[in-house]
Amino acid sequence: MESNYKNYQSMVTAVTTGINRLDGVCRHLSMDAQADDLNSIGERLENHIFSVGIMGEFKRGKSTVINAMLGSEIVPADIMPCSATLNYIKWDASKHARVRFKDGTTKDIPVEELSDYITKITEESERQAENVEDATVYYPCRFCQNGVQIIDTPGLNDDERMNAISESVIPTLDAIIMVTVPGSPFGISEAEFVRNKIMTSDLGRIIFVVNKIDTVDEDERDRIINHIKSKIKTSVLEKMKAVYGEDSEEYRGAMDKLAGIRIIGVSAKQALKGKLKDDQKLLEQSGFPAFEDLLSKLLTEERGLLELIHPVNQIMSTGRTSLETIENRLNALNMDAEEFKMVQKESISKIKETRKKKKEEIKALKAKGKTLYIDLLPRVDSAYEDVKNAVFDYVGSIPITEESCANQAALDAFSEKVNGDIQKQIEDSFSIATERLMNEVDTQLGKDVERLKSFGNEFNSIVQGIHLELNTASSSKGISSPLGSARDALIETGIMYGAVAILGDALPGVGGLISGWRDHGLKGALVGGVSGYGIGMLAATVAGAFLPVGLPLILITGIASTFGGKMVTNLIFGRKKKEQKTASAEDIRTTLFNSAEKCIDDLRSQQYLEKWLKEFCETSYQSVAENIDQEWENTLVTLEGSLSQIEADIKMNESNKKNVQDTMNDYVRIINEVMGEVQPVRDRLSSALNEN
Repeated sequence: MESNYKNYQSMVTAVTTGINRLDGVCRHLSMDAQADDLNSIGERLENHIFSVGIMGEFKRGKSTVINAMLGSEIVPADIMPCSATLNYIKWDASKHARVRFKDGTTKDIPVEELSDYITKITEESERQAENVEDATVYYPCRFCQNGVQIIDTPGLNDDERMNAISESVIPTLDAIIMVTVPGSPFGISEAEFVRNKIMTSDLGRIIFVVNKIDTVDEDERDRIINHIKSKIKTSVLEKMKAVYGEDSEEYRGAMDKLAGIRIIGVSAKQALKGKLKDDQKLLEQSGFPAFEDLLSKLLTEERGLLELIHPVNQIMSTGRTSLETIENRLNALNMDAEEFKMVQKESISKIKETRKKKKEEIKALKAKGKTLYIDLLPRVDSAYEDVKNAVFDYVGSIPITEESCANQAALDAFSEKVNGDIQKQIEDSFSIATERLMNEVDTQLGKDVERLKSFGNEFNSIVQGIHLELNTASSSKGISSPLGSARDALIETGIMYGAVAILGDALPGVGGLISGWRDHGLKGALVGGVSGYGIGMLAATVAGAFLPVGLPLILITGIASTFGGKMVTNLIFGRKKKEQKTASAEDIRTTLFNSAEKCIDDLRSQQYLEKWLKEFCETSYQSVAENIDQEWENTLVTLEGSLSQIEADIKMNESNKKNVQDTMNDYVRIINEVMGEVQPVRDRLSSALNEN
């Protein structure tokens, strides 16, 4: 486990060091936009904390799993529905806890008093927990010392507020530990979580932990693990079939991903005891070291490497641009002033015209988000009908016995259960409908970005043409490029265009995005490429818009408010006593149909799905367009700055020109060294991507 983090940290160090060194070069070359981008990326990389969420139903031993990771009994054990807030565990040399209240105030407390604020064990603690936003435990835990924070979430099958808390944190997690147990493997709420709260592409960041495996005979453990794995696969494939169809590429892709699903049996209780007593034999028996190795590999070799793609690409791209800028300045040092003025005038005119075309292309891309929403409105209408049909089929299948409607008490109990079941069915159906719509937006956005490639080629040609004109002008004076040998060496070793080798085309701004899209859809495009996207940027630029977690929260809230209460009891036994009569199974089923229809019709009348889709389309297109626009603009601004610097260089005396030449050659050396140091990281990333 330690070696994984050390290897990852050594790569981070190489990249951040390279970023810091390139920053100085960019500032001196007036490439401030690129320098700012590098700084922003470097800060995110240095400050990144891997977030690991512990999820599952109560009585699964979630808290014991966390305590085993910490090697100490810090978090209150969940012998009952316990955690009522989000609880963070972070590294610190001194052990303490901090509670943040909903009014914004905080309070530092001893760790031993934590249960008084975050649990529902007593009436007093439950009341207190209602005012708590979250709590953070600071502890000198070896696991967290490696840049990891653990997030303890409320039970998945507890009240709606606690479910909402758990769901809200999902998009921020690098890894999810789903805790289940052999005696009740992969329950209903866990299956719903996998089906409705995550996208299939997120399965790779989940580790399913079968806790309390020591309660099962050793010769039965493999059977239990395989049984749970089968239930997970069935749950996911049922959703994929409903969303995309059994013959779809997405369905086949899900089958491939499910083949590598991570599931491991552990005894957190044995692991904690082994760590507390320094009993290595007991610790090994618990299976916990294997789990921790699996988790550290997921965080570093998978999530961590993905996080490094964008910084490495940016270093390569910025290095290439810096070399071109330096070459322009060196070649132009002895140019005739009048000749340069002609080149400069023509170049500025081309930049102005290119900027105008760029603005039109970006405006058109943003506009497509609005027209796509309008185009998809018929799909929205169909989605409501699909949901209604699915829910009606479910209601028609509900068994209603004479005992269900024998008296008011029986009907109360039946109503309580069926309310929740139908609401979950509505949520499930809407989740399928929204993911279908997300997939359509993803596909169309990919096509629309692909169309930008034509302008991207034109943009690239214009930029390279300006460089060529400057070099040709200097060559006509018999001046050879002092950068030639260094440039050739970089190309020869594949360093200069390393970003392209990792994720695709050499096209500035669009190439990496398009090739990422071809392989991985929207998230793949945002993960890397030369265009300036990355996992770290995701949260900063578009929040959760591109990390959908199944059913939008606005719909969950709407369904809950529309479908709340004991509908059957209220509608059948809500009359005055003198009007009461025994309800028949037909009465109950009719009421269920009417209530479910009313819920869906209410959501339709309030345009819940339309509002969500409109925002999703426009935000998706706008965010992608703005990032591409910024990347292209940075290139144009750098060209303009380079032309201004060349103009000043030409006017210098010979002594100053010699100083500039020496400085530029130093910068070439620095760039060469930086790219050489980042090359092993690039090779590692390329190898990892090819393996996956």
